[in-house]
Amino acid sequence: MYSVYLIDDEELILDELIDTVPWPDNGFYVAGSSTDPRVALKEIEELKPDVVFCDLKMPEMDGNDLIRRLKENGCKAEYVMVSAYDDFENVRTFFQQAGFDYILKPVNNDEMQMVLEKLIGKLSKNKPESKAGLNNTDNQGFNKMLDYINDNFGEKITLDKLAERFGYSKNYICGLFSKHLNTSLTCYLTDIRMARAKELISEGKMLIKEVGATCGYKEYYHFFRVFKAYYGISPKDMQDSATH
Repeated sequence: MYSVYLIDDEELILDELIDTVPWPDNGFYVAGSSTDPRVALKEIEELKPDVVFCDLKMPEMDGNDLIRRLKENGCKAEYVMVSAYDDFENVRTFFQQAGFDYILKPVNNDEMQMVLEKLIGKLSKNKPESKAGLNNTDNQGFNKMLDYINDNFGEKITLDKLAERFGYSKNYICGLFSKHLNTSLTCYLTDIRMARAKELISEGKMLIKEVGATCGYKEYYHFFRVFKAYYGISPKDMQDSATH
């Protein structure tokens, strides 16, 4: 699972992010959090999280200043700004610092889900080897679950759905993915979907939006963002390179 650090000067918002966002369902865990950017600076340097979710307007040090100092100190996390402000200069400064994404408050659950899946796509590129499609573990019940996912990856598959279908708890399913494949359901599913999307695009027999829908992404924009984060190239550019 990938580690997350959260910073917001409003404790209620911080608690809401910790408690309501389905972090484990998407392959993340909250490694730390703080309402004080000065404390966050020290803790992030020690914890070295994979992703930092940061508020923009904070006393003593705003989000862009915090990110700049973290980068200067060698922190290689992905940065997501969560802010009630969409001022052009602030947004431009954030992305000039190679920020990953920008979410406006109040946080929309669907928007947060898209960002998490996009993050999985980006972070998955750094994994040594994808295990998507394997179903030869020593747990036969888990193998059946993997078979089901491999055969139905184009549908909406969630921990709730798998728990109901196979009679396991959500925590137990997360444990199976971690123990046997060293990954999470979302990471595993993303690997399968992206591999199949690449195959279909290379074949050149379907429109890109049809490829996305076939692979479980009903909205083209969602598919585009995850694909580009995963492969570092847009679906259209990959299609063009495959036809030349």
